[in-house]
Amino acid sequence: MLEKCRSLQETLTEQLKENCKIDGIQANVDKVEELEQALSYLYLVKFVKDLCREIEASLSAKDDESTITLYNKLSKTASQLQPTACHHLVIYLHDTLHYWHNHLKDKFSIEYNDILKALKWPFCGNNLTVTSLHSPDVIVRFKVVTTYLLQLQLPEETAKPTVTSSLLTDFIPPSLPILLLIRPLRRRFIYHFTGSKQTNRPDKPEWYFTQVLTWIRDHAEWVRNNVQPIADSLGLCHFHAKVEFMRGLVQLAVEKLQSELPNILYDDALFAHLVDEALGFERELRDTLLYPSSQPATVSVLTQAQIFVKWINMEKKYATEKMDAILSSDTAWQKLLGPDIDDMKVTECAEAFLTLLMTITDRYSHLPQPGHRLQFLELQLELVDDWRVRLLQLLHENYEDPLTSTMPRILNTLHYVSSVLVEWGSTVHFLQLYYFKKQCDVGKFAHETLADISDSIADEEGSVFCEALALLQRLERELVNEISDSVTLDVKAKSRPYRTDRWFAMQSEKDVVSLSVTSSGCPMFHELAARLHTLQEILALPLFNQAWKNLAAQLDQYLLEEVAMVNQFNSGGAAQLHYDVFRNLLPLFGLYTNTPDAHFPLIREATILLNMALGSAMLLLQALENNEDVTEVLVDVGIYKLTVDIAIVILKNRTDISSQ
Repeated sequence: MLEKCRSLQETLTEQLKENCKIDGIQANVDKVEELEQALSYLYLVKFVKDLCREIEASLSAKDDESTITLYNKLSKTASQLQPTACHHLVIYLHDTLHYWHNHLKDKFSIEYNDILKALKWPFCGNNLTVTSLHSPDVIVRFKVVTTYLLQLQLPEETAKPTVTSSLLTDFIPPSLPILLLIRPLRRRFIYHFTGSKQTNRPDKPEWYFTQVLTWIRDHAEWVRNNVQPIADSLGLCHFHAKVEFMRGLVQLAVEKLQSELPNILYDDALFAHLVDEALGFERELRDTLLYPSSQPATVSVLTQAQIFVKWINMEKKYATEKMDAILSSDTAWQKLLGPDIDDMKVTECAEAFLTLLMTITDRYSHLPQPGHRLQFLELQLELVDDWRVRLLQLLHENYEDPLTSTMPRILNTLHYVSSVLVEWGSTVHFLQLYYFKKQCDVGKFAHETLADISDSIADEEGSVFCEALALLQRLERELVNEISDSVTLDVKAKSRPYRTDRWFAMQSEKDVVSLSVTSSGCPMFHELAARLHTLQEILALPLFNQAWKNLAAQLDQYLLEEVAMVNQFNSGGAAQLHYDVFRNLLPLFGLYTNTPDAHFPLIREATILLNMALGSAMLLLQALENNEDVTEVLVDVGIYKLTVDIAIVILKNRTDISSQ
C-alpha cells in the first residue's frame, strides 16, 4: 500500500508541474478573442466607409441602380446589427444610413417631382383628361424612379416618425413614392382650407370633405394601376398603394377636423353640422370607396372623450326636439298609403320615429369601439321609452269613445314600432351589441375578433330591445283589451231585449215556415257587425285579430251566463237560440276566420244541450247528478268546455225537463 501511495504521489506531482506551464494560456486566448473582435469592429467600420465611398462614386457616375443596391446593402447591415451591444457602432450606422437616405431621397424626389409635372399630376381641373395621353418614356421613367423610392425606405427600427398629435399616431407614414404623390395635393389643401381664404369656412366643412373624396376618386385607381405592380415585382407583399394613398388624403381631413373642433365646440348648430358631415365622409369612404375598416378616419376624432360626450348629448337634444315635432304635427296620425303597409295601418308618426332611430343607428354604426356603440344604444332605448311615455300621456289627454278617439291610431303606432324593433333585434348589428352588452353586464368585456363574436352570438338568446318591447307590448295588450271591452259593452247594451225575450214560449220549429233571426236580437247583431267592421277598418290586422278574439271570448261567456243559464227554453226557444248562434253570430266572425265555432265553445255546447232529444237529455242529467264518470259522458255528447254544474243548470232550463 505504501508503494502504491508513493507511485500515485509522484504521478500527481508531475501532473501539477505540467499544469503550471499552461496557466497563462487562457488569458492569452481571451486576449486573442478580444483582439479579433476589435479587428472585426474595425473591419465593419471600414466596410461601412467603403460602402459610403462606393455610393459617392455611383452618384458621381450617375449610376442610380448601383447607388440603390449599395444603399440597400448598408440598410441590411444596419438591420442585422440592431441587436448588438455595440451601441456606438449602432448609432454610427444609423447616422450614416440616415445621411444617405436623406441625400438620396432629396435627389430622387427632385427627379420624381419633374416626372409628375410631365405627367401633369395631380389630375385636377383641366388635367382630368390627360391620363390617357402620357408619353411612354415618361411612364417608364416614372416606374423606374418609383422602384428606387420604394427601395429607399428606412428599416422600421431606424425610422424616426414625427407626429404632431397623439390622434395621428394611427396614421402610419406612407412610403416615399406615395408621400411625393400626396405632397402637391396637401399643398392645395392647405392653400384652400387654412388662413383667410374664402373656401376656409367653419360652417362649410363639407367643402374640404368633398374635396378629399373627389381627389381619391380621381387618383386612387391610377395609383393602384401604376404603383402597385412595381411593389409586387419587388416582393413588397404588405404594400398597398391605393390604401396608403387614401390614408394620406384622409389624414388631411382628420387634421383639419381636429383643428376645427375646439373653435366650434360650443356652437351647437355648427358642431351638429360638422358631425353630420364627418360621419357622411366616413360612410362614403367605407361603403362607396371601400376604404378598409382597419384604417383610421374621421370617427377617431369624434370619439375623443370630450368630443364624444358633446356629440351624444347633441344627439339626445335633437332627437327629443324631433320627437316633439313629430307628435305635434297636424298629420302625425294620418295613415301612410301603400300596398305593403296597408294591413299594418302605419301612421306617419310611427314611420318618422323609426326613421329617427334608424338615422341614429346609421350615424354610430361605423364606430370601431363597442363601448361607444353601446352608449348610443342606451340613448336609443331611452328614446323608445320616452316615446312610450309620450303616447301614454296623449291617451290620457284625449280620452273619449275608444273607436273614435286617437287610441286606435296610437295602438297601431305602438304595434308597428314594436314589430320593427323585433326585426331589428335579430340583425347582425344589434345582435353584436346584445352580446357586448351581456359581456359588460357580467364585467367581461369582449376582446374577441368579429368572427369569434359571431360564433358566440349564435348561442345567445334575446335582444337589446327586450325590456323596451316588454313595456310597449304590455301597453299594447292593455289598449287592445280596452277597445275590446268597449265594443263588448256596446254590444251588451243592445242585448237587453234579447236576454229577456220569451224563450220559454217561442213557436216550435214545426209551426213556422222557416226560422229567422230573433227580432229582439237584431239590434245586438247589427251593433256587433258594425263594430267588427269598424275595428277592421281602424286597427292593424294583427291587432284586429287580437281584438275580435277577445270580443268573441267575452261574448261567448256573456251569452252563456246571461242567456243560456238564466232563461227557460222550450223546444222553439232552443231551436231559435241554435239558429241565432250558428246562422247569425258565427257567420259574423266567419268573415275573419275559417273556424268561428272554435271561438264560441261555451254557447255552442249550451245549444247542444238545449237541443238534445228529450230522452238523451234526461239520461245525461241523471248521469251527471249521480256523479257517474261524467267526463266520458259529456265527451260522448260533444261537451268539452262546460263544467258539470253548468251542464246541469242548462239541462234543467229546458221546459220539457223542468216541468216533469
